[in-house]
Amino acid sequence: MELWNFRGKQNTITEALQLDIPAHAVISITGAGGKTSLIFAWAHELAEAGKKVAVTTTTHMHRPAACISENIIFAAEDDPDHKGKVKAPMPEVIEQLRETADVVLIEADGSRRMPLKWPAEWEPVVPDCTDITVCVAGLSALGHNTADVVFRAGEIPERLQRETVDVNFLHRIISSRDGGQKGVRGDFRVFLNQVDDDLDRLAAAYRLQQIFAVMGIQSAWGSLRSSEPRIAVILEAAGNSKRFGSNKLLHIMDDGRPMAAPVIDVVRSLDVYRKIIVTQYEEVAAMAPDFDIVFNDEPELGISHSMQLGIEAAGDADAFIFCVCDQPGITASAIQKLIDAYKKGTAGIVSLAWQGKMRNPKIFSARYTGELMQLSGDTGGRQIISAHKSDLLLVEADSEDEVKDIDSL
Repeated sequence: MELWNFRGKQNTITEALQLDIPAHAVISITGAGGKTSLIFAWAHELAEAGKKVAVTTTTHMHRPAACISENIIFAAEDDPDHKGKVKAPMPEVIEQLRETADVVLIEADGSRRMPLKWPAEWEPVVPDCTDITVCVAGLSALGHNTADVVFRAGEIPERLQRETVDVNFLHRIISSRDGGQKGVRGDFRVFLNQVDDDLDRLAAAYRLQQIFAVMGIQSAWGSLRSSEPRIAVILEAAGNSKRFGSNKLLHIMDDGRPMAAPVIDVVRSLDVYRKIIVTQYEEVAAMAPDFDIVFNDEPELGISHSMQLGIEAAGDADAFIFCVCDQPGITASAIQKLIDAYKKGTAGIVSLAWQGKMRNPKIFSARYTGELMQLSGDTGGRQIISAHKSDLLLVEADSEDEVKDIDSL
């Protein structure tokens, strides 16, 4: 994690945002581009300083994979309609948390994992008891089409609309009383996330800080990424197997196992942030009780819908590996080669290949979330790859069996 403000590099989020946090403070986090990451990084920072911290939401948020410590309380209810997500507790719970905790951190907005957001009429949901409001914005949006990287881009007023995200667009929507400052309670701060090691983003953050300072808005910027990227493996197992003639994922192979079992076992052996399986079949879900299970009730919407359900379940992952379950020859070493190549940071999309031709599985950086969430039908991610060929890296498989998918008997 790297943090800066106009004074230079900072050691803590509290220092970077220039905050004097009062006793029993309620801090609401709005915007997009890293709210959950900011909340839990801040929670651990405060807990390490001896504070008792409560984390909750007034809307919905992803249940953290592993983030709770002795001094951190996570207070939210499981959302029965969205696997891996939680919803707001009863209103009186926030007041109870305030009385018992030194700091209450609230995720008060939703953004479908896009780096920027324009709020709807009912958003954000900032409690009246809020002492500090922090709006998060992801600078990975710079240079991209607005429609691809702004959640609810179609609702932005005409006077503020731009085709491409630049510094002027960013400061206008973040500082707008109907945008980033909507619903603010108490002191207001801006955190510009996803600066990473990108010099263009760093320059933009510095320029935005100057503009905000003139407007009386204090800001900080940086990267909430840890040194190790959080990678989620998403197994797509919801197809109708039309060409196969029956449910091929349950077809018994020569080794006596259903076709989906070898892929599930391979993913089970990997050391990754999350393991998710998207399926319409109870029998497939039963093979992976230790995975996050997401049921796809609309498989007719195509591969893209399964991908999107998986992304939503992946929470604050930095990248997604999309695997198919009809590729029984895939090996853990092949997927690990993809992970190792991605970790080098030279490409945002990494695909397994055979004889130079792209095959499955593939890794997509989370910066492509906006484009992935706009796919439809059985297009998968190929159109995104076509639009970003310079960001694609091919990793050659060790054998053709590793990349062979089974379509027919």
